[in-house]
Amino acid sequence: MRVCHVITKPELGGAQLTVLNIVSNLPKDKYGLSIITSPRGILSPEFKDIKAHFSPFLTRPINPIADIIAFVHIWFIYRSFKFNIVHTHSSKAGIIGRWAARFAKVPHIIHTVHGWSFNDYQNPILKGFYIFLERVTAKFTTKIICVSKKDLETGLRHRIAPRDKFVVIKYGIPLAEFRMPSDNAAEKRKELGIHNRDPIVGMVSCLKPQKSPMDYIKACIEIYKRMPDVNFLLIGDGVLKNRCKKILASTPLNGRFIFTGWRRDISEILNIMDIAVLTSKWEGMPISIIEALCKGKPAVITDVGGGRELVRDTVNGFLTCPGSHKDTAEKTLTLLKDRRLFTEMSNKASLSIDDSFDLKNMLGALDKLYRSIG
Repeated sequence: MRVCHVITKPELGGAQLTVLNIVSNLPKDKYGLSIITSPRGILSPEFKDIKAHFSPFLTRPINPIADIIAFVHIWFIYRSFKFNIVHTHSSKAGIIGRWAARFAKVPHIIHTVHGWSFNDYQNPILKGFYIFLERVTAKFTTKIICVSKKDLETGLRHRIAPRDKFVVIKYGIPLAEFRMPSDNAAEKRKELGIHNRDPIVGMVSCLKPQKSPMDYIKACIEIYKRMPDVNFLLIGDGVLKNRCKKILASTPLNGRFIFTGWRRDISEILNIMDIAVLTSKWEGMPISIIEALCKGKPAVITDVGGGRELVRDTVNGFLTCPGSHKDTAEKTLTLLKDRRLFTEMSNKASLSIDDSFDLKNMLGALDKLYRSIG
């Protein structure tokens, strides 16, 4: 069975890592797996052992000319390789990739929603247009996968498609890798330039408007004012990198804030972190929080999307108000100041990620879905 996955850019995000895990681990004796993506991104070299088709015009910003060229290029790839299934991911690739598949007469089209293309922060007219576009495109989509129950509820509430067209498949991570104890914490601290044993608060995130990294930086400033012996990490990169650095340049954090850029050693970095933070304005299912909880790190995250399905407020972390850096700071300070509460939440954090989040379960669910339609 020939299956082609389509995603806009191979950056180090949850959707991209999930696609990489799928095409790298589904059984090669059952599937001929390919991927279509942009050639620019930190994960591009990791597709070297996979049949990859790079489309330089597949970009995230809306660009009518580039989008039309990307559509034609992707249509040509579909026609040339005669895939049984096209499986698209995320908003831009989901629309272009599915319409190209329809015109190429691909038998089965699957789309995974890693957070919907529309949200409450958009202009109402733009939001309405995206909802309309999702509805029309869903009509010829065989199955729509949601990574959280919240995304399913949102899709049904906005009448994107009937219930029988949706299926929920949770993100899966290699649990054995993330559960492995570490003995190099001191070396990792030194590598990152942390030469003390003070607590570490960190956020793993793509630096884009959805994740609102400026709110994280503002929360760190509030925390630092009241607890100057805390270290802060921001792991990621993206379009807001320069803006984040500009804000940092005028802060009093004095070397306590470390901007690492993209890293592939997330599991090791999580080992030295005490608290994981996420300040998203909207979400699908934050895979960075699955990884952090698995490591036994309490999480302070905004109450959006599928986050509530991971973090139980006051049990294994705190849910905060979106856009409120002060709320994020207060909840983080509560954990930093109360070691008994911190230890209790740490224990419950690791227990909250059970085997249903294992990569094998996600792959098994996808295999079953592919076989049921292909």
